[in-house]
Amino acid sequence: MGVPVEAELGKVGGKEDDGPAVEGESPYTDPAEAKEFVERTGCTSLAIGVGTSHGVYTSDPHIEQSVVKAIRDAVDVPLVLHGTSGVPDEQVAEAVKNGICKVNYATELRQAYTKGFMAYMAENPACFDPKKPAKEGMREITELVKIRMTNLNSVGKAE
Repeated sequence: MGVPVEAELGKVGGKEDDGPAVEGESPYTDPAEAKEFVERTGCTSLAIGVGTSHGVYTSDPHIEQSVVKAIRDAVDVPLVLHGTSGVPDEQVAEAVKNGICKVNYATELRQAYTKGFMAYMAENPACFDPKKPAKEGMREITELVKIRMTNLNSVGKAE
């Protein structure tokens, strides 16, 4: 139908997952399953389980780069990294070099927005116009996105 579809295969843990990890079950997307899944569904991009997690990390995150590479070799659609907020910049940059084409920083963006919004409200407690603190929230998001785009070598590459 000409509609791009981003699918997710494997375990991307955290707040959006169905439950805790099952002992003996790999948290990583299987490259062979990824190949079959992409072929059968026709999805146009694929979010993969490589050790990241949705939401706020409670321990140090680790991207399993060998899994990223293996899936990149198995499929011909852009790969997506969910749960990127809180992952060290060097791990994300390496994942991009290994085949990740899109990263999601949703939690960090929400935190940045909230920081700006709340700071404005703390300085202006009588404010009742949500546009004013929202502008500060968006300013914080813009600054964070600039940092992330620089880390990912994405500056000046929009088409």
